[in-house]
Amino acid sequence: MIRMSIIIPTYNRPDSIKRTVNSILDHDTQNYYEIIVVNDSPEHPIESFFDKKVTVINNGENIGRSKARNKGADMAKGDILFFVDDDIEMKDNLFDIFVELMDQEFDAVFANVINVRSDGAKSCLNKFLNTRGANQKGFEENFKSNYFTSAYCGIKKEFFNNIGKFDENFKGYGWEDPELGMRIEKNGGKIKFYKTDLLLHYHNKDLDQWVSQLENSGTNFKYIINKYPENKDRFNYDFLTSWKAGFCFNPLSFAIAKMKAKLFGGVMNFIMFKYLFAGAIYRSLKKLK
Repeated sequence: MIRMSIIIPTYNRPDSIKRTVNSILDHDTQNYYEIIVVNDSPEHPIESFFDKKVTVINNGENIGRSKARNKGADMAKGDILFFVDDDIEMKDNLFDIFVELMDQEFDAVFANVINVRSDGAKSCLNKFLNTRGANQKGFEENFKSNYFTSAYCGIKKEFFNNIGKFDENFKGYGWEDPELGMRIEKNGGKIKFYKTDLLLHYHNKDLDQWVSQLENSGTNFKYIINKYPENKDRFNYDFLTSWKAGFCFNPLSFAIAKMKAKLFGGVMNFIMFKYLFAGAIYRSLKKLK
């Protein structure tokens, strides 16, 4: 009997999705599973992975990540759902550990990922990202639900369906993961964070691409604030919409910070990345006005 359904949405990453699927198939598990690949790139159909565990859904049109994940969940036969991104490589079996945790007391379990480049090159940006979010020191003891990520997570199917699945109102990049985490919490769900160094996230974006992605996430960010106004302090929303932020992230200062982030290393580099992250979110909100 299928216990676990592993859902992997993908968009125009033929080599990456193969690596992700094969990294799962390469490891034995105690629990029988299926893999559901939801291909959201109609112009690049996926034929087969030549393994009976893997089902491929080729969407006729691009529907976005939240809808793609929900589509996979609707087809799932297992009572435990796993969502895995198509740029993740699993170095060892974590599924059975997550299932055991959910069998004990938790409704959802998520893990951190280690950011690396696929070409093996060093990346100051990835080094910075590997100190943020779920990779922060002491995160296990004091994490908040808005840090939840579906890059690699498990959730009980019945609970997932009862709370309304992924919110399909998100368009484009960002913020659907923390929304799901806060909704799990709001509905009384218990979340477990699992610290690991066995999940690689192939993150090849450079600084300009990373900043641009954040600058285009304003609509989704504003949506999550409107949906959970009680949690706006978690996102420093009042500051990001204040005159102080306008002064702090003025165009000249922002441009200089980008230049410094590209030129310097060490502590100065990390300070600039933190500044650029907040500044990019501020600029994303300013676009909406």
